[in-house]
Amino acid sequence: MSVFSRWAAGCAAIIALQSLAATAGAQDVTLSPRDGGLSIAGTLLAYDGEFYRIDSEFGELTLDAQAVVCAGPGCPDLLTFVPEILAGGSPTIGEALLPALLEGYGRMSGLELEMQTAPDGLTALVTDRTSGRQLARLGVAFTDSADGIARLIDGQIDIALSLLTVRDPALRARVIALDAFVPVVSPDNDLAAIALADLAAILSGRIESWAALGGPDLPIRLHLRNQGSAVNRLLEQRILSGTPATPAAAPRRHATDAALARAVAADPLGIGLSLRSAAAEARIVPLRGGCGLAREATPLAIKAGDYPLTVPLMLYTRAERLPLQARRLLAFSTGANAQPIVADAGFADQTPTAMPLSAQGERLANAIAAAGEGVSLADLQDLVVAMVGADRLSYTFRFETGSLRLTAQSEGNVERLAEALETGRYARRELVFAGFTDSDGPTAANLRLSSRRAEAVRRAVLDAAPLLDPETVTLGVAGFGEAMPMDCDDTEAGRQVNRRVEVWLR
Repeated sequence: MSVFSRWAAGCAAIIALQSLAATAGAQDVTLSPRDGGLSIAGTLLAYDGEFYRIDSEFGELTLDAQAVVCAGPGCPDLLTFVPEILAGGSPTIGEALLPALLEGYGRMSGLELEMQTAPDGLTALVTDRTSGRQLARLGVAFTDSADGIARLIDGQIDIALSLLTVRDPALRARVIALDAFVPVVSPDNDLAAIALADLAAILSGRIESWAALGGPDLPIRLHLRNQGSAVNRLLEQRILSGTPATPAAAPRRHATDAALARAVAADPLGIGLSLRSAAAEARIVPLRGGCGLAREATPLAIKAGDYPLTVPLMLYTRAERLPLQARRLLAFSTGANAQPIVADAGFADQTPTAMPLSAQGERLANAIAAAGEGVSLADLQDLVVAMVGADRLSYTFRFETGSLRLTAQSEGNVERLAEALETGRYARRELVFAGFTDSDGPTAANLRLSSRRAEAVRRAVLDAAPLLDPETVTLGVAGFGEAMPMDCDDTEAGRQVNRRVEVWLR
């Protein structure tokens, strides 16, 4: 029976492969250096085609297979061995993005990729085009973000696909694309914009009629994802601050975002919250804050984190070494060659984009319109003077709520900017880390806080770029406090968007 057939039979491949690995791992092996020396005996934990990982009297060891000879009943057949890579989790990543990334990886690497898909998973056989040798087998189960993380932690799979941000020191997260939650309505609905506060009121049942939003006195039909889904939990966290939605009228539930968008598109009285990548058939409604600022979920706004409901798509792995093809696929998925593939699949990519001052008129208008009592005309003039001659790069750094810790998307931006600096992309240029805050607290304290955060980000980027020649680029710091809000401060999501460090390029 093929791996693909086992997936189609209820993801039995995962169970079968785990059972096979457990049987092999229960055997004893002795690894002896090819050039003589100390032999090490132990229990084989894993073999990935390159390295043995064994549990020995010296603890857990990883040894290069080319440097040792394996003896014992647990030794794999090196001539026929094909590494198995298991992944699972979010269908948003697994169905909509991963196949395109796999095809791109095969093209770029000169590999033959035979891929088969089913409603609940996919398999890919990776083969060397020249020799015809099979290099790896990848099996992916489409389950749920939380399920993928749980299976990864339990050691059942090698890679978890997730929309959830997990803070576990034993796991490594890689942001491979960006998406966003967007309000969607039927193309026949003329709702121009909606506030996050009104969305929360609809979700909690406090607004039940379109009349409350300036429309006809007709009932709102709410469309949501299925209960228990990661998407639903994220919405509750981002819009209802973790309070479960209990609308008075039972919402219509949908198994996928695409199904939700189709249903809303056909329902003139419907409204729903969908991932932008799946909202094609419905009309996306911009968000509007209580102060009047509106935000559209454009790829650039998502990339810079300026849209308040941005969602990173992540691949998680454990600390153990993965097979070679898995490591190369992960590196490709976050690299420059993958970004056009990400964009073509309907997501926001992470290619750095420069925005000249001439394209930032809306930002400047918002800075003037939303300036609080603590922001003077002189403060705004200083801000504009500092921006003249500088482009804003899409690298933006934001912090988790109530914390000085960077978000997962921002941590990825640290790595990407550090790599760009090390490779000389901004040689003989000046980068300014410009800090901003929300309007909570005294103006003077916010000004100091914005400078400290900007310096903290600058230091994090430098720490991540040990190969950078400091003579090739100038890295400056500036703090502007609450002088340029990107969103209204009437919601936590809006305040988090405003708490940021931007990067300006001269």
